[in-house]
Amino acid sequence: MLINGRTLRAARVEAGISMRGMARRIGISYSHLSNVERGDRTATAAVVEAYRRALAEKGHVVGTAPEDGRPGEVVDQLRGAGLLGAVPALTAVETVRAGLHHAVGGRSRAEWWRQAIADYGASHYLTPPAELLRDLLTDAALLETYLAEDLAADRRDLLLAAGYLAGVTALTWSNLGERRLARRWWHTALDAADQSEDPAVQVWVRAWAVMNGPNIGRRPSEILSLAQERLGDRLAPDSGSCALLGGLAQTQADLGDPAAVTTLRRLAELTERVPGEIAADRGSLFGWPEVRLRYTESYVHTARRDTRAAYAAQDRALELYGADLPRDRAKMLLHRARCLVIDGDITGGAAYATDVLDHLDATVRFESVHASARAVLAVVPPRGRKLAAVRTLRGVLADR
Repeated sequence: MLINGRTLRAARVEAGISMRGMARRIGISYSHLSNVERGDRTATAAVVEAYRRALAEKGHVVGTAPEDGRPGEVVDQLRGAGLLGAVPALTAVETVRAGLHHAVGGRSRAEWWRQAIADYGASHYLTPPAELLRDLLTDAALLETYLAEDLAADRRDLLLAAGYLAGVTALTWSNLGERRLARRWWHTALDAADQSEDPAVQVWVRAWAVMNGPNIGRRPSEILSLAQERLGDRLAPDSGSCALLGGLAQTQADLGDPAAVTTLRRLAELTERVPGEIAADRGSLFGWPEVRLRYTESYVHTARRDTRAAYAAQDRALELYGADLPRDRAKMLLHRARCLVIDGDITGGAAYATDVLDHLDATVRFESVHASARAVLAVVPPRGRKLAAVRTLRGVLADR
């Protein structure tokens, strides 16, 4: 068993240190470390020891890996870590617990699942995706057994829970960069929501499928069609309806449709009517705080190249963001980097984006953040593509 470049990279990422950050810490050039981590250069004893010291300062260690190991897909990594292998056993345990719960006359199954879904909504931003996925798949397997019983009394409530559960699972696969699996789980979420005949879950699932669409490779026209499926209904002042309007405005902006501004106005009006408990819920998938409206405004105005309006939305959002929302704050800062490039400061914008990524904790380096960073590169004109700052940003993204 040897320590190779892939092992060093895994330890660095786990510790939340960017490759540029590691280069600064240990005094070895970025390009050399990049070659080592890719396997193009040997991980010498000096490099390994330098990594050990840097990681020890963060409370991490360098493990070992087979010399001829190959980086696998996320599913293989999860299986290798024992997370997927644990699902059948955990499902069996949960089945026993659920049976006991029913026998002692506690809450109904519908009540239990409502609480479970609320817990997942609250933990989505705080729990590492691989860990969250294990729990989601365990509960999905348990829910499948209940639905197979086909008890008419509970079926509608269980389908409602399945819609929410599959939606959170799709978002988690997306966070892990698994586009194909995310798309499949969105299909399941949509089917379950529609079969439940519950308007709230139907809107919520579509809203987050729309918001997540660009991160899993959906075409803008496909996203627009999905968003419009429930726009004929009366939108309620809740998180799902607000997210649906927000996703529609973003899609329209991406398509260059001026209707994005009108949709944004509708979203602002609906946000004002959101109940206090939903507006105060900052960290859940079921909340709609003011900062999400400001994020949507920033996205739309940035995509429309109205940088003056975008900067104003960003300034307001950055006043509202706290330590509890690091991922969305990073995406907002990447909007600002994109605006800088649009305004002609190509070097400044690219350097700003690189700095955001370098200081982002590994636990929130999700696909949506990378998509926001790629959007910065997308607005760089041909004359700026060879600038050093642009090449650096492109290299940082390639390393993640």
